[in-house]
Amino acid sequence: MFKKEEIVVNKKGQVCRIIDILDNFDVGLGKNTYYVLIPYFNEKNDSIKYYIPADKEGIIRSALTKEEIIKLIDALPEIKEIWITNPKIRKTKFKELYDTGDPIEIFRLIKSFEKKKKELEKENKFLSFTDESFLREIKTNIYNEFSVGLNIPCSEIEKFIVNHLGQKIN
Repeated sequence: MFKKEEIVVNKKGQVCRIIDILDNFDVGLGKNTYYVLIPYFNEKNDSIKYYIPADKEGIIRSALTKEEIIKLIDALPEIKEIWITNPKIRKTKFKELYDTGDPIEIFRLIKSFEKKKKELEKENKFLSFTDESFLREIKTNIYNEFSVGLNIPCSEIEKFIVNHLGQKIN
């Protein structure tokens, strides 16, 4: 069970803070215990709230700790890219991978998109709008989570990853 003020990640990949736990609460689906979440990077706008049933596993997870983030970054070179040429199948399969919430799968997607993006740029081509939008969304969400866990600004996450991996190689 999560606690009030704990930082979690919801099914959409958003970093959130648990601001309340409502016992025996009814949102129209019967009484239950609910976590009340607000987006961590939009706390000033308290009109956005998520009510998450406490008995539903997999809808939220604990945000990664600094140690877990470092371990994930260390594993990045070993994560293999994937690519599906059919855009409709790719969209469906990549969304399924993202929806697992598994940070390794999220980085598999990022690496795959970035590799394809570089290949296309050599031919003066670009990722499709759908692929580019999805890449931007997943990078924003995972970098926000890293920002919280590492206590550094989101804008510094890529630099942190590159520097950390560079130190491991040298």
